[in-house]
Amino acid sequence: MDKLIQFSVLLSLYGGEDSNNFIDALESIENQVYKPDQVVLVIDGPIASQLEKVVHSFVNRLNDLTILRLNENVGLGTALNKGLEVCKYEWVARMDTDDICYPERFEKQITYLINHPQIHVLGSAVQEFNVVPNDLGVFRILPSKMDEIKKFSKFRNPLNHPSVIFKKTVIIDVGSYLDMPLFEDFYLWTRIIQKGYIIENLIEPLLHFRIGNDMIGRRHGFSYLKKEIHYLTTVKTNGFINFGEYIVSILTKAPLRLMPKNILKFIYRKFLR
Repeated sequence: MDKLIQFSVLLSLYGGEDSNNFIDALESIENQVYKPDQVVLVIDGPIASQLEKVVHSFVNRLNDLTILRLNENVGLGTALNKGLEVCKYEWVARMDTDDICYPERFEKQITYLINHPQIHVLGSAVQEFNVVPNDLGVFRILPSKMDEIKKFSKFRNPLNHPSVIFKKTVIIDVGSYLDMPLFEDFYLWTRIIQKGYIIENLIEPLLHFRIGNDMIGRRHGFSYLKKEIHYLTTVKTNGFINFGEYIVSILTKAPLRLMPKNILKFIYRKFLR
């Protein structure tokens, strides 16, 4: 494919990342059919020597690897904002440092964007895995078109964050990632929708999404619920959801966050993907 769209890939690395997972992620970028023109790696605070070795080993393997080091850990949203500032290209693809792109991910997303120039943010379905790709055989497929995405986003996150590619100017126009612990990306999508920008999803999975052993634990408990209610209160105040939608969300989510983990795990697998 001719290079019709140039783009950056944006990742944020923190000290707790597993070095082998990080290698898998970077190799999946290296092995893309349609390669990025720049890879921006934000190192969010101090990292161990093993992770440093991985970073160093990829300096000459990835196109224009741009490393931005932050002296202290600032969290995902702030780290991504810092990285966005040094992305050279209008199109920026997100990825996490423990996920694995399908080799054709960028080729298929770029081809779709060329054929649908009205789109500002494009995500895809993902295949969830625990230790190695395909070990769960579970996919997270989200609504594909804007009208469905608008309805869905009133109650659930409409994008798989590490699968997205977006226009840098659009993200900046809506204020970039704002302080909203655990919900930075969801809050960003709501503001993009409110501004009238176009979001779509490819229903084809293009990313292996690592959920780990305790994904349910990370979405469980009073602390998580408190952050979720803060997010819901904010988007209600901003007019993205109305009072009825706000109440329905709290009444449906609160029991999920506080019920026993094994029951929540069953519900998530059967109904919430």
